[in-house]
Amino acid sequence: MNFIDHTQRPKLTPRPQEPSAPPWAVDGEELLLSKVGSVKAALTGSVASGKSTVAALLAAFGADIIDFDILARDSLAPQTEELFRVAQLFGPKCLNQDHSLNRTYVGQIIFKDRAKRLALEAIVHPKCWLMMLEKLKSLSLSPLVVIDVPLLFEAALNSLFNPVVLSFAKPERQLQRLMERNPKLGRRQAKRIIESQWPISQKVRLASFIVDNDGSVSYVIEQTKQLYERLINWGHA
Repeated sequence: MNFIDHTQRPKLTPRPQEPSAPPWAVDGEELLLSKVGSVKAALTGSVASGKSTVAALLAAFGADIIDFDILARDSLAPQTEELFRVAQLFGPKCLNQDHSLNRTYVGQIIFKDRAKRLALEAIVHPKCWLMMLEKLKSLSLSPLVVIDVPLLFEAALNSLFNPVVLSFAKPERQLQRLMERNPKLGRRQAKRIIESQWPISQKVRLASFIVDNDGSVSYVIEQTKQLYERLINWGHA
């Protein structure tokens, strides 16, 4: 798969039905509205799809990046209301001695307990959304802001962003990278992690731009440079 610009060609396959965005995902000031000279693009992918590489390259080319993973960590800093609610949900063992979140402990629970995972997301995602909007206000003069949202489709946020960029990797490549990243992770567990997210084929049909992250670093750099030029000129005739 080469770099694909879905905005420049017809959709040849039916688009999956998109779930409604959650009620807290509101953009009353239209801070996410992309227009000529001020583009707000979402970047997503699946686990071990190379999304962080694409984000780093876009930043190197000149884009401003808002990373939802960083927002999530900040939202659960010690003494925050969100961390207090998480501690109520998972119990005192979810906190380290310095009162920071024990991410390993929580991660092990939510991997096995879908209800707990959804409850955690219900605490963290609305806060991240508000933090993102505040950051967008401070970047109002930026020609290109890329919002890195790992669970964009899973959280039903994709309809609120235009354009949407997908970092693509085949499931076999994801599996290889995931196990290389964590040698203690068994093949079966790694497959379960990948299968817990939307199928990549479904995300492909909903993305505006796709970067093929299966190849060499130079190939990804070349595609991401093309992508940056498309995004920075988005909306021009």
